[in-house]
Amino acid sequence: MVNGSVLTEEDFKFLGEIVKDVLTFMAREKIIPSPQNYERWFRIFCYMKENNLNLSKSELIDIYFDLYQIKLDKQEERSANVVEKIIDELFESIQKVYKSVHEHDRNISAGGEKLESIVSTVQEDNLQRILNKIMHEVKGLKGINRKFMRKLEEQKEEISRLRDELRRVKEEANVDPLTGLRNRRSFERTLSEFFRDFKRFGYPFSVIMLDLDNFKRINDTYGHLAGDKVLKELGNILRNYLRAKDIPARTGGEEFTIILPGITKEEALMVAERLRNVISNHTVDHEGNKIRVTASFGVSEMREGVESPEELLREADDNLYTAKRTGKDKVVG
Repeated sequence: MVNGSVLTEEDFKFLGEIVKDVLTFMAREKIIPSPQNYERWFRIFCYMKENNLNLSKSELIDIYFDLYQIKLDKQEERSANVVEKIIDELFESIQKVYKSVHEHDRNISAGGEKLESIVSTVQEDNLQRILNKIMHEVKGLKGINRKFMRKLEEQKEEISRLRDELRRVKEEANVDPLTGLRNRRSFERTLSEFFRDFKRFGYPFSVIMLDLDNFKRINDTYGHLAGDKVLKELGNILRNYLRAKDIPARTGGEEFTIILPGITKEEALMVAERLRNVISNHTVDHEGNKIRVTASFGVSEMREGVESPEELLREADDNLYTAKRTGKDKVVG
């Protein structure tokens, strides 16, 4: 549906051309075709086509970074990105040198074998001494080459380990360790991206904020390990009952917030009600105890007149507060 109308054959042709252009561009520029990367470039190409723009590669990339480049406000995050880039470049350089040295070693070995066969057939003593000396030098060079290759291999493994460690640390900085969902910092960055998309292109989205009811009572009654297990299982519920492109995050102790791309407020209310029903009917088993929990929900929709991501979250939070104040285990939007 486009503006309430059924897609025509011309619409399908138009979209097909965009899909083809996006995939061709991503393949040519060696862009990993992940769902997020494809979605972002598809939006940019739609914008270009809808406005009859003929943009160069550099102009397309400028639009991409203007829309999606993460605005890092902490020096250590900027430094981490620079270090990761240096490590990647260093790893690639060592790979090239290693391949070159390996090829050189093969050539030396082949040359040494030929030389050895020649020496065995030479009768003249003086020439044979010269050839033996050359062969000795070749063997010495081969030994040096092998030592260099071993050193390169050690450096390659160390750099690979450092690269993996850096990426792990960066990932952990954006993930809540208990639930495996995004943490607050990662969520806020993503929400800012969606906010910019709406302001530029009008792409709709809604936000759900939920908070477990009487969570302190669970900790007090069953202990903090039980509380942690409840939070983990709630994280699993959100992963299992939301779409792949929805973005759930743990944004507080027992508070979770979800971005729903392309979803209106009415649809978001239905999503929240489904989640509320699943949670209220879910039982958490802990040390022989059957723990039941409920959650309250506040919903807000991005629309004209909302001036900041914070304003959108405040509206969802106000609705959540109303749900809590008027009986809990309900959805307000």
